[in-house]
Amino acid sequence: MKLFRRAGLCRPVYFLTIASAIVAATACYSSDYRRTMKANVSLLSDMSDKLADYCRTYFKLDDRQLSSEEMGEFYYAFNKANAFSSSTPRESSRPSHRDFVKLLNAYEKFAHAADEYRLGGKSDPAVLASLLSQHDQVRHLAGKVTEDLKNEPD
Repeated sequence: MKLFRRAGLCRPVYFLTIASAIVAATACYSSDYRRTMKANVSLLSDMSDKLADYCRTYFKLDDRQLSSEEMGEFYYAFNKANAFSSSTPRESSRPSHRDFVKLLNAYEKFAHAADEYRLGGKSDPAVLASLLSQHDQVRHLAGKVTEDLKNEPD
């Protein structure tokens, strides 16, 4: 017991230090949420733009078709953003988080539909128009999350 008293575990300063550390960690978490959310929104938005460009060229790079392995980067972006969303349950009541889930769902739908189009073997203007509409939805939702973040308190 003497050891603990000498080490300061029973002193008020010790508890004040612990409380300060918790407050600092919470502030960092909130700041980290905002920063990481912005990064994930940017990633999904940029990858959606790239995927829309591939759709417009019917997945041609130079004179070759885009491979399944190369499509993996679009799924990686979704998986990364989805993992972030899953790791922030405390933030689920925030408008930015709710709209981010909508963004994730729209992006996933777009990526799968684009991949099916690529695998379909033929260009189709009606399917392309639908894909570009899905891309527009992703862009709209990305803007909504960004706006939510601006309006939310720190």
